[in-house]
Amino acid sequence: MSFTGVPDHDTFWGDTNDEMKERTRAYAQSACKAMEGRFLLEQYWHPWRQDMDYEIQFDIKVFEFMGDHCGLPEGPKTFEDARDMIMYWESTSKVEPPEQTNRRLFIIQDLHPRLIEILGVLLDIPPEFFLAHCEEFPNISVSNAFGAPQGSSAYWKVSVPRRYDVPHSCGQQQPGPYYAKLGNFNRGETFLTEHTRRMDITSIISYWGTPYGKDSWTLKHDLADCSSLRDVTREFRLGSSFNNMLQPQKQRIFDTAAEAYDNYSVTTTNDPFSATIFIRNIVRSIWNEFVSREAINVHDLQFNDEQEQSKKRRLESSRDYHDAPSYKKYQDLMVMRQDIREKKRDLQNIMWSFQCRTEKEDPTWEDENNSDLVVDDRMTQDEHESWAILEERLEVAETSLGNHLEMFAQRSALVQAEAANRMARSSGQLTKIATVIVPCSFVASIFSMGGKFEAGESLFFVYWTISVPITLVLLAWVLSKDEDSINFLKRTLSPVLRKRGGQTNAGVQETEGRNGIRRRWGLSKGGAREEVLELGTP
Repeated sequence: MSFTGVPDHDTFWGDTNDEMKERTRAYAQSACKAMEGRFLLEQYWHPWRQDMDYEIQFDIKVFEFMGDHCGLPEGPKTFEDARDMIMYWESTSKVEPPEQTNRRLFIIQDLHPRLIEILGVLLDIPPEFFLAHCEEFPNISVSNAFGAPQGSSAYWKVSVPRRYDVPHSCGQQQPGPYYAKLGNFNRGETFLTEHTRRMDITSIISYWGTPYGKDSWTLKHDLADCSSLRDVTREFRLGSSFNNMLQPQKQRIFDTAAEAYDNYSVTTTNDPFSATIFIRNIVRSIWNEFVSREAINVHDLQFNDEQEQSKKRRLESSRDYHDAPSYKKYQDLMVMRQDIREKKRDLQNIMWSFQCRTEKEDPTWEDENNSDLVVDDRMTQDEHESWAILEERLEVAETSLGNHLEMFAQRSALVQAEAANRMARSSGQLTKIATVIVPCSFVASIFSMGGKFEAGESLFFVYWTISVPITLVLLAWVLSKDEDSINFLKRTLSPVLRKRGGQTNAGVQETEGRNGIRRRWGLSKGGAREEVLELGTP
């Protein structure tokens, strides 16, 4: 459903329901009042902003696992209008005990203020829930009437890493900082240049579970949404002849979740959290692809650095081999390590939200004899293990990158120490030169001051006889101690030496070739590995 512009409450409700009109208007005022305390930053969009025009692509799906509309001969009614659909599904009173158990799941994408006001009023959801969904950092906690925290059964918000290709039109814009948006949601500031090809943006999934009497509950998911990067992971459902490939990282989360709940049944318990199994699996799948890509990036970075150092080692006297690692490269490594740390923090928060850190109560005798609950418990254990593996892989990537940074710093320190030693040797050579050449120049100058030794006289050659040989000897001595000068002379004279050396030199080259086979094989492996990665082979 697409909405351009947001109608006011009088236009939206008309004369159909005056009670809901007033209750939703009060709800909107409560949301605006919450914004007075800067619950969100001013530059972030939220559904009740009036200072900007926007188009809302509002999507909503309702799934009922148990309830009033299950088992109807013609099934639940269908509606074109989202307002009428929500009022139909939540027409049951939440104050009086329900006649039967109702368990429903609402999945929505994007936030239309008039429609989420209905959900907020009917399901007793505070407006801060929707406001917190609009920015990554705000969060809320839920407690019961006694002040006891309700944990992730009542509320959680998790981040999902997404990568998007930058449209070609953006590359033609003025370089500088821009706000990245998913739908109408601001997802942080990013800097675009003419060379920017893709960007990392964080999506957010928010959950609210509301229990009622007689084990009834309603839960709601807000989904904020793709990328065309090369696949590094693929998932397949067993029993599907491997034709049903899952790639949630390349699809809208809303579409993937709706398809899962449409095609597969869910075993629910008294806890609304139990109905989020498909949502949690989608989040896990996206994070699995992200962690795999980060691990490959760290490995490739180390591999490329080793190959670069191997090339430099072939020219042991090359100045490049003795150059200190660049400051920019070190800073890039630091930024990469910090990004991995932040993602690990997000992953750990997800594990708390998905109850992977909490100890589960021992099953009762009835639960142990319920095959559906046994299967659900096994799925939950597998889910926890999967998240633990992802956390460990991200930890390994961070540790590996930290070790590489430490090696990077040690290499820089060694190069700087070598440069200091070379400078000290050069200073010693200059001191020796001054010790020898100053007296000689003084004596030569005395000879050239007058008489037959001055310029133009018969003995003026004595000055050159003393100065030139000594200068040449000292210059040759200095050059003989400089590795770069020796390397330059070797490269300059190598054509002449090869012509004179003949077969002897060829034999030496053959021996060196055999000794270098291992290194060349390593380079060949590197080239082959890059080619395989481009083809998408694991």
